[in-house]
Amino acid sequence: MSLLFKKYLLIFDFDGTIIDKDSEEELLKNIFSKEEYDKIMNKLWNLEFYDGFNYYFKLMKNIGLTIKDIDSSLEKIELSPKISKLFDFLRKNKSKYEMIICSTGIDYSIKYILKYYGFLDLFDDFICTKSNIGNEKSDQLLYVPKNQYPNSCDICGPNQCKGTELKKYMENSNKKYEKILFVCDGGNDYCPSKTFLKKGDIVFPRIGNSLYKKLFEENFKNELICDIYPWKNADEIILKLQEL
Repeated sequence: MSLLFKKYLLIFDFDGTIIDKDSEEELLKNIFSKEEYDKIMNKLWNLEFYDGFNYYFKLMKNIGLTIKDIDSSLEKIELSPKISKLFDFLRKNKSKYEMIICSTGIDYSIKYILKYYGFLDLFDDFICTKSNIGNEKSDQLLYVPKNQYPNSCDICGPNQCKGTELKKYMENSNKKYEKILFVCDGGNDYCPSKTFLKKGDIVFPRIGNSLYKKLFEENFKNELICDIYPWKNADEIILKLQEL
């Protein structure tokens, strides 16, 4: 039997949502010159998802960088407009929300950025690409194990199906919520919006980004049974949450 927990399960994507850009691309831009960055990105196009992460973390170690260099780079990444205001609002109303991150981004980067801005403690769980800090004998600063989220989804790629993982999360938690709210932006957020969110739940696609374009420009919005509430900056999310 499911137990009624907090009123709302509030799920956030990270890249393009909590921050404007891709955290790993920004990490590389802040560490390497433009010429070096372009070479790395060209190399990554030919590598499998997990191998790409491990390639540049090994490169960083080989040129003498440290975890502190990664941290310094991550501290330069800014939050999306009004996200701090949204998180301050949620802190004041935390008794209503269980909050989780669901992202293909690396957990180290995501957690460090949230901690740097003082919001890590707001989140109850993380469904992200896991990484391990290398020891002194390791040849890379962070190691990203392969095949973390195997799935058979015909919508998503092989690296992670957010719909599958969120269903597992609900099954394992054995909790029930009045509504599930999903704040996101990307193409890989379409699957959970379609297969996980139910009638009465809300997806918040960021205006102008790939999920919004898929729903409204390619007219996939009719495939969803949940409510759709587009947003441009986080003030609009606050207004919707105040209505609930």
